[in-house]
Amino acid sequence: MRQNEEFAGGISVAGRDAKGAAETARYIAEFTAELSYLARRERLDLLAYLLDMARLEAARAVQADARKR
Repeated sequence: MRQNEEFAGGISVAGRDAKGAAETARYIAEFTAELSYLARRERLDLLAYLLDMARLEAARAVQADARKR
């Protein structure tokens, strides 16, 4: 593993490319949806809202990538 290579949820984020960016955004969208559900369940409304905004932004990035192809 290179020194500046990092892992997030078992996914390498080093050596990013267009396909990797879309896959990362898709992963973030899925993971933040789960986190938002947990936050909402515990009545952490502001945190749930912020996670939903992150999910929407990640989903937008995935859609933008799909339009490029």
